[in-house]
Amino acid sequence: MKDDPTRLKLRDELRQLRRGNGTLSAERIAISEELVNVIGMGSSEQAYATLVDMLKRYAVEPEGDMRAFLETCGVGLEGYTLNERLDAYAVVHFVDPRTALRRSDRGADKLATIFRDEILFNRPWGNIILYQFGNHVNASVALHIAPLSEYKPPAVWINDEELEGLAFEFKDAGAPTGYLRALEHIDGYELQRDKQWLYKIDVNWRMPVWPNWVLGAQVADNRLVTKLQTQRNFMTEATITWGGTAEGMPDAGEPFSTFSTDDAIGAGLDALGQPQREEMSGER
Repeated sequence: MKDDPTRLKLRDELRQLRRGNGTLSAERIAISEELVNVIGMGSSEQAYATLVDMLKRYAVEPEGDMRAFLETCGVGLEGYTLNERLDAYAVVHFVDPRTALRRSDRGADKLATIFRDEILFNRPWGNIILYQFGNHVNASVALHIAPLSEYKPPAVWINDEELEGLAFEFKDAGAPTGYLRALEHIDGYELQRDKQWLYKIDVNWRMPVWPNWVLGAQVADNRLVTKLQTQRNFMTEATITWGGTAEGMPDAGEPFSTFSTDDAIGAGLDALGQPQREEMSGER
């Protein structure tokens, strides 16, 4: 709903942010509680990075409203006070300062709507897909970015051992979002009974804007559980562990369950191959 309380609070904070002195910065945004929570996921630095990303994504039109808002906030435009930035905008765009303010007001309104309704879809996002069958685990990591995003390749660890040679080449997958996708399959690892976790994959993907992560998992042994954790240092971790209490764990020699050879979902490595992976790590 366009005029819900969250959207109105975001709009008011954006306008208040515009009145601040100096260049737009994380420190100026830190007092904007709703902006920090909604677009920064609790971090003023990420809220600032998201606003700058908006300039690249939505403010490409020189005379556009959202560009006017960001410039009058102090992104790419000189001026210590709002009035100075309005005057600078007027000079650069050959308009009256009152026109600059009207455009900026409309830009704050549009940005508030985007932040309220679409911000999760504006971020890069990744899938970690795990397949457990018997003693083995196959994994897939799929990354998704907008075509003009600044890209930094991720680092991947399996059971605390960093992997080499992962290409992560982005290609157009024909997604409705227009995002590009990079997909890597990481197969052939075994569950480790002597560890705190039986299997662990860590992905460190440093992007200007924090990525969203989604975990998909298919485990043959119903005693096992999967868990996804993300940290503010851009590290994402997915694990497979025992699902019960220590008393309920099986003996060390008891085998892990696998899929039946008659089951079309998991008849072995071939049945856990490309077609199913493409579906589970597909675009939204």
